[in-house]
Amino acid sequence: MNARLRRLETAIRPPRHRTVRRFAIEGPKNLPEGAAEAFLRECGHDLKDEDLNIIRVVIAPGPDLALRDVTAEVCR
Repeated sequence: MNARLRRLETAIRPPRHRTVRRFAIEGPKNLPEGAAEAFLRECGHDLKDEDLNIIRVVIAPGPDLALRDVTAEVCR
């Protein structure tokens, strides 16, 4: 029974573990969905859909803060 369960679990989820990657940006309030990922790709980061990408967005109280990549300073 345990062998059968292992085979079923292997078929359901692949054995490969997802890589966790952390990023941080500064941006305006009400940043549209997907804008952070697009900005990080423009900055040269390789965001892969199969990885778990955690993006921390530090926001300003108003809409006047320009986007800035602070990954190297914040995520160590």
